[in-house]
Amino acid sequence: MIGEEIRASVFRDTTKLYLDYPQHIVAPPLIRFVRKHASGRILDLGCATGNYCLHLKGLGYDIAGADVQPEYVRIAKSRGVEAYLIDARVPLPDRSFDTVLLFEVLEHLPDPVAVLTEARRLCRGTVLLTTPNSGGIDALREQGLLFEHFADMDHRNFFTQGSLETLLSSVFTDVTVRKGNGINPLGVFPFAPIRFAGKVAARLHLIPPAFHFRLYAVAHV
Repeated sequence: MIGEEIRASVFRDTTKLYLDYPQHIVAPPLIRFVRKHASGRILDLGCATGNYCLHLKGLGYDIAGADVQPEYVRIAKSRGVEAYLIDARVPLPDRSFDTVLLFEVLEHLPDPVAVLTEARRLCRGTVLLTTPNSGGIDALREQGLLFEHFADMDHRNFFTQGSLETLLSSVFTDVTVRKGNGINPLGVFPFAPIRFAGKVAARLHLIPPAFHFRLYAVAHV
């Protein structure tokens, strides 16, 4: 098909993305988020092939994973992850974990409330969530830009800080949502010295981010 190679390079089918995903890759901001808020026994709900489970296990955390994709679970187990296949629910008792992680999961789901309810069932402490931030679309469009996650073909939900807080508050009583992963406003300039100056200014906190790529939420059970 004409243009198929361009479509493949722009639009991603993330339902099978992790079959060929590098096994050592994790996002440092998500690891810092865990280290700040997680404790006790952890469940990575939507663990894919287990990258975060293995990384956090290496940091000394007691962690298991669960996913709806049988092939992901098979690979995770082959890598030494305590992994469970989700069939309607996670096959574990109520309140089995002190912390439940839902990293980059809610945007893929036809029924986010059902999964949030399952996370609450399994958790006796804190649920940590992240999703792409879909706020600021108009400002991005004015610059001829959009976030990368708008190219993911299986994204069903697009959250702003307010809409994510509203959703989580329908399941949990104590919820905090913040924006993170700021985008340098000078980082989109084609002139390299300007981009470099922007990096330096951002690192020194001389200019605030123009946009934020991700939302971080802490929900207490």
